[in-house]
Amino acid sequence: MSTFYGLLQRRGQSIDPALLTQLDEGLGYWKPDNQKMWCDRHVALSHAMLWNTPESKFEHLPVVHKNGVITCDIRLDNREELQEELTVHKVDRSTVTDSDLILAAYAHWGQECPQYLLGDFAFVIWDSIKQELFCVRDHLGIKPFYFHVTDDLFFCGNDLKAMAKHPEISTRLDDEAVANYMVNALLLHKTKTLMQGVLKLPAGHCLTVTSSMFDMDCYWHPQDVPKVKLANAKAYADKLRRLLEQSVYARMRSDYPITSHLSGGIDSSTIAILAARKLKEKGETLLAFNWLHEPGEGDDPDHYEFAHSRDIAEVEGIDHSYVYINEDDIYEKMMNHNVVHGDSAGFWYEYFVRSASRKKGSRTILSGWGGDELSTYHGQSYFSDLFISGQWRLLFHEVMQRARKRKQILRAILSILYQGVFLPLVPRRLYRFMPRNRNNPEHSPSFVKQEFTDILQKEKDKESVLGMQPQPRIRTHMEAYLQHGHLQARLESWAASAVVNRLEYMYPLLDKRVVEFILGVPAEYFMHDGVGRYLFRVAAKGLLVEEILWANTKREEQRIERLLQMSHSTFRTVVSELRVKNKKDSRYGNLDVLQNQLARSLKYHEFYDMCLLSEAGTLLTIMLSEKQED
Repeated sequence: MSTFYGLLQRRGQSIDPALLTQLDEGLGYWKPDNQKMWCDRHVALSHAMLWNTPESKFEHLPVVHKNGVITCDIRLDNREELQEELTVHKVDRSTVTDSDLILAAYAHWGQECPQYLLGDFAFVIWDSIKQELFCVRDHLGIKPFYFHVTDDLFFCGNDLKAMAKHPEISTRLDDEAVANYMVNALLLHKTKTLMQGVLKLPAGHCLTVTSSMFDMDCYWHPQDVPKVKLANAKAYADKLRRLLEQSVYARMRSDYPITSHLSGGIDSSTIAILAARKLKEKGETLLAFNWLHEPGEGDDPDHYEFAHSRDIAEVEGIDHSYVYINEDDIYEKMMNHNVVHGDSAGFWYEYFVRSASRKKGSRTILSGWGGDELSTYHGQSYFSDLFISGQWRLLFHEVMQRARKRKQILRAILSILYQGVFLPLVPRRLYRFMPRNRNNPEHSPSFVKQEFTDILQKEKDKESVLGMQPQPRIRTHMEAYLQHGHLQARLESWAASAVVNRLEYMYPLLDKRVVEFILGVPAEYFMHDGVGRYLFRVAAKGLLVEEILWANTKREEQRIERLLQMSHSTFRTVVSELRVKNKKDSRYGNLDVLQNQLARSLKYHEFYDMCLLSEAGTLLTIMLSEKQED
């Protein structure tokens, strides 16, 4: 991703050139392809360019227009439509840049322009006529956008590490954000970062800043997406297939090799196959990675964890690789990254996907993230939706079809009714205490400092922790997923960790066209004869073999078991070293107690022990970052 910042001295004082030099050095830490800064006394915009799309090589940001200046990180997917609508023409249309189109859209539609844009974008426009900054983040929050505001200063950008170079920004940890991170193992707060005084612009929002005004507005509401009415299930599946193809192809617009995840599940496999077939038309090959070690002694190479992705790669001509990591790798990554700078999702395998992708010259990674919540929705609210809508005959049929797939049919029926009908209808204040509800709040871990326990408990009690309760209707459940924060947390974290490898993540299943279509699909098409993710499976016919297409789920027992064991051992090593080296006590955790907890024999298949490892790992990353910042 390209990185940028925008700076406005709100009282009109001139910007110190030495400060701009310092900020630009911080912005270009990842060795960009091009870098440029623009300043006009009390306002400055800067940009560090990553070339990826063909037209990005014609960008020379910031771009100065007669009425303003823009800096941005953008990939527009409706370029042709915008060029026609806005009459943006050049002798060679391929040289029209995305920033040209954004400026033309702003000139034509003003601050309503984000509603007409399709793609992933974060941008800042200085309107020299109105003397105001206009800041925008895309509909789904694919591109990060952060800001710091006081009466004297507004400073924004899309890279926390670069923003931390401003002398007025404190990198001290924000206690409320730390509590949120520890409770959820991801920072799910809608506006806070782990850095005090730096906030996130929420997805689908814009921001206008002047010397005297600070105004934030939401320009896209998932609740406003209309229902979709088509003739039958085939019509819905055909429409989804066309949208999937459009969304994947739009994200392959690159002058460099394309990389994809390929786990063997239906999300990543569908994306990888579409990409591979498109590349094959041009005589090119898709690079793909599975988060799993290559099968060795003691492994069954025909086990589906290994075989599905391998078989797909062989059929489609994909350059397929497994990812091998060990305890030393996890240790090295833990000790050398700072979650304060935004890299807060500890998916250890992905670090090695990035480095391998860079070595092969790729600048794009296609990911299936976002499918489970939307287009490949598992149907958690399906049964309650049928119950509320009065489709009881269909409800009875689907419950029986699902129950027959299990050994004890009566017990399965009761479980489905409890999990699928009763729990979604339980009032939120009671849901957390219901049996078999994994969101049931436990007391704070014993290794958390007593003075931090109250803050942690308040975070556990907040609505965000309960946000994953299945809603009574599928549509409202999907809307809750979009508002919950875990999608944006992954997107922001992967953006922060990818930039140093000169990579951009692309999420075809979070394409606005796909998302809006799925939100409008009637509930009955998400399951059929007890098979979930039904609409997506039908849409993927002809891409995936039947064995993968209609498999009930994709489990990764071997990878997860091995990862938990490595994490347990690594965390014990890190704790021991911190106890020796840490001269300043942490505000958050007690290392002695944590060491005793980890020394116990863990049964990795038990949910409690998985939670313990997650909480331990989260606390350790916080303590390591706290040490760096101090």
